[in-house]
Amino acid sequence: MSSSQWGDGQGRSHMSAQAMDAKRKENVAYEYLCHLEEARVWMGKCLEEELPHATELEPALTNGVILAKLAHFFAPHVVSKKKIYDIHLEKYNANGLHFKHTDNINYWLVAMEKESLPTIFYPTTTDIYDRKNIPKTIYCLHALGIFLHRQGKAPPVQDLVGEAQFTDEEISKMQADLDEANIQMPAFNKIGGILSEPLSDAEKQAAAEAEKAAAEAEKLRKMEAAASLVNDLVKGDDLAALQAALESHHLGIGSLNAEDMPFIKAALEAALDAKDGEPLTIDEIRSAVEKGIEDAERHRQVVAATNLVSELANGDDLAALQAALENPLLGIGSLNTEDMPFIKTSIVAGVAAKDGEPLTIPEIKSAVEKGAADAEHHRQVVAATNLVNELAKSDDLVALQAALESPLLGIGRVEVDNVSFIKSAIVAAVQAKGGEPLTIPEITLAIEKGNTDADHHRQVVAATILVSELSKGNDVDALKQALDNPLIGITGVAAEKMEFTKKAIASNVDEKGSPLTIEEIQTAVNQGNMDDKHHREVVNATHLISEMARQGDLDALLKALQSSLLGLPKISAENLPFIKTALIDALAGKGGNPLTIFEIKAAIEKGNKDGEHHREVQRRVKIMNDYIRADDEDKLYEALNDPFLAMKSIKKENMSFYMKMCSELMETKKRDLTFEELQAAIDVDDMAGDGTKAQLSSLQKFLHLLEANERDYEEEREIQNVKQKVVSTIRQQQELEENLNIMDIKIGLLVKNRLDLDDVVHQQTKLKKRSALGGPSKGLKSLSKESREKLEGYQHLFYALQTHPNYLARLIFQMPGGRTTRFIENVIFTLFNYASNQREEYLLMNLFESALKLELKTMDNLEDIVKGNATVIKMVITFNRGARGVSSLKELILPLVQRVINDDEIKINVNPVDVYKAWINQRESETGESAGMPYDVSPEQALSHPEVKERIAKTTKMLSDVTLDFVNNLTESFTKIPYGIRYFSMKMRQALAEQFPGSSKEDILKVIGNLLYYRFMNPAVVAPDAFDIVELSLDKGLTNEQRRNLGSIAKVLHHASANKMFDGENSALSALNTVIESAHQKFIKFFEYASETEDAETHYNQDKYAEVTQLAKPVVYISVKEICNTHTLLLEHEDQITDNEKDIMHKLLKDLGPVPEIHDILGAQYAHPGPSAPQDAVAQWEERVAEGGKSEISLTLKSAVDITNTDDKDNILNVFLATKRMAAGLLQAQPGQNLKEILDTAATPDQEAEFVRIQERKREMEARRTAGEDRSDSSGEHKTEEPAPAPLLTLELVKVSLKENLEILENEKLVDASNNYQSILNSMAKDIRNQHRHRQQRKKELAGLQHTLSALTAKGKYHEDQREYYQMYVDACLSNLTKPKNKKKDTTRKTVKYNAAKLHEKGVLLEIEGLSTGQFKGVTFEIESGDTGKFNVYAKFMGVSMEKVELIFEDLLQLQYEGVSVFKMYGCAKINVNLLVFLINKKFYGT
Repeated sequence: MSSSQWGDGQGRSHMSAQAMDAKRKENVAYEYLCHLEEARVWMGKCLEEELPHATELEPALTNGVILAKLAHFFAPHVVSKKKIYDIHLEKYNANGLHFKHTDNINYWLVAMEKESLPTIFYPTTTDIYDRKNIPKTIYCLHALGIFLHRQGKAPPVQDLVGEAQFTDEEISKMQADLDEANIQMPAFNKIGGILSEPLSDAEKQAAAEAEKAAAEAEKLRKMEAAASLVNDLVKGDDLAALQAALESHHLGIGSLNAEDMPFIKAALEAALDAKDGEPLTIDEIRSAVEKGIEDAERHRQVVAATNLVSELANGDDLAALQAALENPLLGIGSLNTEDMPFIKTSIVAGVAAKDGEPLTIPEIKSAVEKGAADAEHHRQVVAATNLVNELAKSDDLVALQAALESPLLGIGRVEVDNVSFIKSAIVAAVQAKGGEPLTIPEITLAIEKGNTDADHHRQVVAATILVSELSKGNDVDALKQALDNPLIGITGVAAEKMEFTKKAIASNVDEKGSPLTIEEIQTAVNQGNMDDKHHREVVNATHLISEMARQGDLDALLKALQSSLLGLPKISAENLPFIKTALIDALAGKGGNPLTIFEIKAAIEKGNKDGEHHREVQRRVKIMNDYIRADDEDKLYEALNDPFLAMKSIKKENMSFYMKMCSELMETKKRDLTFEELQAAIDVDDMAGDGTKAQLSSLQKFLHLLEANERDYEEEREIQNVKQKVVSTIRQQQELEENLNIMDIKIGLLVKNRLDLDDVVHQQTKLKKRSALGGPSKGLKSLSKESREKLEGYQHLFYALQTHPNYLARLIFQMPGGRTTRFIENVIFTLFNYASNQREEYLLMNLFESALKLELKTMDNLEDIVKGNATVIKMVITFNRGARGVSSLKELILPLVQRVINDDEIKINVNPVDVYKAWINQRESETGESAGMPYDVSPEQALSHPEVKERIAKTTKMLSDVTLDFVNNLTESFTKIPYGIRYFSMKMRQALAEQFPGSSKEDILKVIGNLLYYRFMNPAVVAPDAFDIVELSLDKGLTNEQRRNLGSIAKVLHHASANKMFDGENSALSALNTVIESAHQKFIKFFEYASETEDAETHYNQDKYAEVTQLAKPVVYISVKEICNTHTLLLEHEDQITDNEKDIMHKLLKDLGPVPEIHDILGAQYAHPGPSAPQDAVAQWEERVAEGGKSEISLTLKSAVDITNTDDKDNILNVFLATKRMAAGLLQAQPGQNLKEILDTAATPDQEAEFVRIQERKREMEARRTAGEDRSDSSGEHKTEEPAPAPLLTLELVKVSLKENLEILENEKLVDASNNYQSILNSMAKDIRNQHRHRQQRKKELAGLQHTLSALTAKGKYHEDQREYYQMYVDACLSNLTKPKNKKKDTTRKTVKYNAAKLHEKGVLLEIEGLSTGQFKGVTFEIESGDTGKFNVYAKFMGVSMEKVELIFEDLLQLQYEGVSVFKMYGCAKINVNLLVFLINKKFYGT
């Protein structure tokens, strides 16, 4: 007995106090879990959702979300779903509890208070949030459930104690948690009493009856507990405990026999199983016990009967054994006496298997069944053998097969095809036994013999079938072997005649439709031997034709073809050459072997068709040559696509290139082009366009197109001249426009605050000076020789900056915030010539893309891009504000804006106060009487008037219609957006998706919309005059009404693009929210389509090899000062912009050395006057240098690595380009099948001579180009003597260099010798097409530059008119200034003095940090007028003099203009700007 139990003296044991306490705690934990489950089920029904398991409910309640939802269920008027914080638990799941989760708990408490639940049940917020007393919360939930159910507002709370199931681990964990919390468990059973009113007499009577019922229930409970214990013990193995439980007086069963307990337990288990595991009632337990006792008694009787059977089986008394087996206790029934020997044998075997132990009833039954089965089987086997013997005498093979396959015989499956042979074998065996029936072994032997006979028969049949099948194939040897098979005994088979034997057999098989018999095979062999002789004669005739075709003797060939032996069709003389060609092609296809009669017939048919086709092709080729001479692209395109010719297709847009190639080739050949040459031109276009394998024969016909001509050089020179003018004009106009803006501000300040006229006149003088500037930029040759060498280093530097975008991209983000915009406008756009051609715009796009990727790395979310005013977006917008961008904006927006400006009916004002005031003014104007209404009202007061509401509704409808018109037109015109901004949008969309993979597609498109609409389009809608969208005269601008209309439209468009609804302060426009929703979907599609376009390489026709086809090197026009500033920036941030120590930028900057002084670059004419020079001379020199620093220099950019330097294995691109140049010259001089073959084949003298002529022609063209450049350079300074020309190369030397380069390229996987360096040829084909495209693009570029220059000139005229307008105003001011005045101008300095208290009283001084207002009397300020527009301020703080502060009146006005209202003096005195300006005006200007 354990220490936790003690005896009662009667053999029973009881639990100790310690065990009882543990059991009590366990019960408390279980009951609390039940209460949790009750609360969970009740809340789940209320909320109609699945809540966490009871063991997980406590932590789930701490965030208050479930409680707040419950509050919304029973008190929706108190707690709305919108109030519930973190209703979807996103923040809770991500970061855990937040203090705002307590709001949810408080909502629940307030809702219960509103429903009048007694506060005695309420937990505190910390009880839930900090889990200080969750049981109190569950207690409250039970009370709330009962309370609400009584009111019919909620389902009842179920009582699940005793029903809810929990694991031992869950109960133990809850018990441990309750012990740790040490919380007094609320009395859940008293909730109903607390909620009830005092009891009446009737209720007391009911309570007494309930108490009585409770006593009865307690008695019943004990009985049920005893029954429950029995139910539990039945499932175990403790029979003694089960017996004790059954003998409990609560069950009324009495004492039991221990020997009967296994049977009683089995009866109880059976009863439980019958109820599917449901507990047994007391009556069911009693019935099961009675049955168990009966089963025990019956078991003893059965054992005696089974022992008797086992004993009798060992004797010879079969009758006694049969009687014992038929005992009803065994349940076997009556037996067949004939079966008894087999049954006895089976029982004996069973007893022996148990080592002599008696058998049980199941074992006896099994033995009896086996004995009976053995007896029956014996009878069936005898019958089966008799049946086989009988059927062998009949002709029923199916029945015989079935009898043989009888399982009784144990023979197995018999092949149906073998049955007839087996029958014969059985009959023979029966005859051999003199007619006696066969036994099973004898039947088995007969079957084996029958199978052998059947196999032999099938082999013979298979041999004949094989012969028939092989006659259909091509394996003659296999057919002969099959015919020689001794099983079929065929004679007359000869190896040399097998082909015809095969055909004869096959013919007979086809005719018969089934395999031949042995006799039919023999007949076919005889026929084949006869066919062999005729065949030999035909072969001789076909061999003669093959030989004549090879010899080319057309007459002999014609005679051979007309042989009557062959029966060929009639031959036409004009088609004979094509027939001969077809025969030769057929012979070649057979490796020279003679043709068969069928192949000859096919060749004749092909030759006839080729002849007809050739004549038609020649006719159509002649027509195409006529179209080429007539330069008729449309008809030539139609002829090229004629299906009859089956030429490769050519794109319509490539026809000008194709026509140009054909014209030049026709001019070179001095004859019509052949079909092959026309096709070759298409091949070149295909090879360049889609990567088709370039054919050398086609390519060589057009290599001359890679060479430049004099017209190319002239056009390049003209482009450079116009580009220089465009860049210079842009820079001049930018500076002029900036000065004009300053002038505009100064005149405004002059009018408003009487700014000194001298400042305005000074600014006007600057305008005149800038307007007078201009002229061509200084070229590189106009500088000193030393400067030229320095600037050649800059040529390498700026080439690297252009072609490696990461340098500038990184440098941009190293700039201080204030310098970034100036750096972009002054250096970056200048470096790319304002994207004046495709190459420079392509490189600028690369820079934008690199800068975007760098800037995105600094951002945490999409909102940063929209709100952060990204630098790269400002760059893109600034670039697209140029002429092309304005042109696109004009096309997009001008028609829409024009309609708004020109329509006087459009008056959009949705400000309630403004509408109210306009209404009052209208009433008073119409009546001439006061409206009697207040003038100053709030928006809410204004909207209280129906008239105001009606007017706003009407205006809102008008605004909606106009806005939708804008949306529909803008969203359908995405193709009009400049390519540059569309390309950037596409790259930005891709980068955002990669940087923020969790963002939705629509969120990313909203960011794209911020760029496309808000940054690019919206400003032009708001202020179309400021972006040259509309053209207005200087003295006439947009009216306030027009600006308000456009501003209102732009506001709605912006909201629609960002899907931002009108609410709060803009609630008057809430009617437009439906318009915004529908418009936003259109904008999203618009942003998606606009951000999808072709890649930059395709659009600009650029790739890494593009420069090889460009005639002129890229040139930029940049000022000396900008060169020095850029050099300085690169040196300052060298480590930040480079990747590693081996970066080429380090070498470039090292070669350049320190940043030179501006005057050093400008040359001797800008030399310093010397240390002893007068100050005025030095000042004049500094001014000259400053102006000289603004002079532009043209830099011809080139790579720091020579493109022809093939020893530089690191510069693979240059090696590839040099290889193509050398290969082009080689292929023009020496033809061949492929480049590898040409390299390995020695050149002939004629080919060497041709190569010399090619080099001389190129040298002559280069000389003309150089002469043209010299003519265009007017300076003529520092010209150097041209070096002697390099000696001409030989083809063999070129081949050596080519092989070296190809080896380098092959190591880099750029070429492959195994395909004969095909990638070089493909790239050259692309160069041919690109050369033509470049010429076309050059013409377009020149036209575009000229158009841009024209537009800039027109804009310059506008700026000049503006300057003259300002000049007229200044002249008028000066004229007024010179008029006589009544008073003389006081030239003495004026001073005013105030103490700080007085200035504070006037509002000029706001505060002095560290001093109270009472101390202000000890502080004095003295303001003295100084030079024009300048004032000196002297101050004393508590008798201590402070330093003089100089105030510039213009600066004060500028602060006022910029809206700055307060500034500091002396670091502590805060001054009101507006009142200080007023004081100065009053005291010094008399206003």
